[in-house]
Amino acid sequence: MNDTAQLDQTAEMHGSNQHLAQQSAAPLVSIIIPCHNQARFLSDAIASVQGQTHSPVELIVVDDGSPDNTAEIARRYEAIRYLRQENRSVPTARNAGFSASTGAYVMFLDADDRLTPNAVQEHLRCFADHPEAGFVVGDIDQIHEDGSYKDSPRWPILRSNFYGELLKVNHVANTIAVMFRRSVLEQLGGFDTSGDGGEDYELLLRSARSFPSAHHSTVVAQYRRYPSSRSQQGVRMLRAMRRIMRSQRTFVRGNAALEAACRKGEAYWRYHYGVTTIKEIIAHLCRGDLLRATKAFSGLLWYVRGRLLLVPWKERRRIWKFLQGILGSGRYREVSVPAAEHSSPFLPYSDSQRREQDG
Repeated sequence: MNDTAQLDQTAEMHGSNQHLAQQSAAPLVSIIIPCHNQARFLSDAIASVQGQTHSPVELIVVDDGSPDNTAEIARRYEAIRYLRQENRSVPTARNAGFSASTGAYVMFLDADDRLTPNAVQEHLRCFADHPEAGFVVGDIDQIHEDGSYKDSPRWPILRSNFYGELLKVNHVANTIAVMFRRSVLEQLGGFDTSGDGGEDYELLLRSARSFPSAHHSTVVAQYRRYPSSRSQQGVRMLRAMRRIMRSQRTFVRGNAALEAACRKGEAYWRYHYGVTTIKEIIAHLCRGDLLRATKAFSGLLWYVRGRLLLVPWKERRRIWKFLQGILGSGRYREVSVPAAEHSSPFLPYSDSQRREQDG
């Protein structure tokens, strides 16, 4: 079936799904999974949606021109809707899935991540407690590539100044921890497809500028971390985050507090992905890939320059631990390093600090 035929089929199903949603006492929630070359994880993601304690849930998988067996995996499940497009981008696939969806509430789940069983239910509970919210935010755990537990970053529960705090640091952690009202996404126009990375954060900034949000501490998703994931591509993300933060200057100009928050956010992203790029350079060198190491180093110099010298000493120790780990093994691997103390405003809270903050 070609793209046009699939979209026509989607349109025919639209009215039927709307009718079902209206007949149900519980709201229909649409969950969209974009997938490009991640078939090995897709079954996990689908199972986590089908295991939700809330019903009804509409699941849409958008195949972004995958060369692997994504289509085969998706078509094993009768209760999902599968769309395929030519390879464009993840945000384009998300927007296509949203256009095909019908739910009053919408979530976006990456194909390599998972939802917890009560994710939808807890988000809806938060909406019920905060009817003014345009979107709600929960917590995530991080998992390794094999699905085993990695760690639990925790951020403060925000109750005000949402846009200003989001400018300083992405306390939402990942869009998989968010549920949107459909009307909010319609007004925002979906994900920006003009960039190359960071579109999750950019959408959250637009959302927070225009709509209030509500935050809760329930773990709603598991975020998979592994060396080849998009978040580990340092130079690309340095470029993307610089573009996004500079785009915010128009909206904060004249407001001293927001201007300061924006500067703090720019420094945070330079530091965060600067460290990621250093690890990337070390990994290339350990593989003997001098060309990629040189390109990554050039990108580091261009986007971070002398500011990298401002990296706190405790973070330099973490980098040194990382370096010791890969030198000891003789090759690159994901090395577990001791977590830094959570006193920096650029780092997530520990569980004990979260409890103190919740008071």
